[in-house]
Amino acid sequence: MYLIEPAVKIIEDSVNTKGDRLTTFELKYWRPLLPEMNTHRVFSRNAASSRAQSFEDRCEFICYNPTLPKHWNAEKPGMMGGEEFPEEIKDYINDSISDLSRIVVDTLQHVNEEVKQRTGYEIHKQYLNRYLEPFTRVTQLVSSTDWDNFFSLRISDEAQPEMKDIAVRMREEMIKNIPVERTLHIPYVTQEERNELPREECIEISVARCARVCYKPYAGEQDKAKDFRLYSRLMAGRHWSPFEHIAFADPEGMFKNEHRNYTGWAQLRGRYDWVTPE
Repeated sequence: MYLIEPAVKIIEDSVNTKGDRLTTFELKYWRPLLPEMNTHRVFSRNAASSRAQSFEDRCEFICYNPTLPKHWNAEKPGMMGGEEFPEEIKDYINDSISDLSRIVVDTLQHVNEEVKQRTGYEIHKQYLNRYLEPFTRVTQLVSSTDWDNFFSLRISDEAQPEMKDIAVRMREEMIKNIPVERTLHIPYVTQEERNELPREECIEISVARCARVCYKPYAGEQDKAKDFRLYSRLMAGRHWSPFEHIAFADPEGMFKNEHRNYTGWAQLRGRYDWVTPE
């Protein structure tokens, strides 16, 4: 079987006293669409990396659940496709592409094994996984205070249909979800942890869990010691992108230079990315 539907989930939805809303989504969708999502510069984002995930795990996933397009359109001049094919034709195409994905997996595994036999070493996953990308889904964490332009462009009939599906679901989730008035936006931190732990520890936990999307999405596990160690490594290595998802309400703009691509919220990255590690 194959996957054609995106998965959209709001992880944290906060609003400051002035009404500026900061929303963090966890998205899962067809990997070739990632460059389109990354063109929106108002977004802070992290995504699962082909360099970080296991080659064998990806091969196994593709063999059982390759991710393929939901919409197949007839060719016509220009960027927009023509009429969408009927369901039986789309099923035929995806069945055929699914067969192709298994051929690619078999070929890469054979080449990897042959290289190992000749040299004693396997090929690094940063190369092998690239050839699997057309058949995989990516998990991406996206945070922003400004969504209007994204929805305007991506819900348009001029957008690629699969990209439109993602944007429509995101807008639906935002419409039905009620943001919580907060002074601190910390994705993946439970209410129990917020009640029991010091503010700084909650921030460190959130950074670590946002960073893990690069290789394994957060699934509810609570290993605080592991989170603290990862946070320290991120600080020392100046890996700042996960720090963007954590933010402090600043409706009056007292720390405007720390807002970066947010409105009414100061990013944690804005406070720390100038720091030289000891």
